[in-house]
Amino acid sequence: MKRTASLAILVLASSSFSSSGQEARYGCLSETNKLLESVGLSEDKIERKQDFTEYAGGRARRVAGYHVRVWPKDCQGQFMIDMNGACQVTNTYSTGDCAFQGHDQAQ
Repeated sequence: MKRTASLAILVLASSSFSSSGQEARYGCLSETNKLLESVGLSEDKIERKQDFTEYAGGRARRVAGYHVRVWPKDCQGQFMIDMNGACQVTNTYSTGDCAFQGHDQAQ
């Protein structure tokens, strides 16, 4: 009986760590999702999303920024988001035939 209770506590602790770990792994997840929603790209309209973390040189491996590539289902191209290490958006643009109001279109 004791072993089952201990296992349940361990599973609950692990699940809370994994959610915060996911935020850390993918960087500015909540900011990214808010921006995508604002341009009409909800999860059901996204084919694929890829996140990159940019590290500053040196031993500290400080996070310098985040880059997100999104492949929308309804156009041929990508929507790109660049953020600094504090999750502030520094640049957004689209490629291919994807276009989003208020965001640059790369040529």
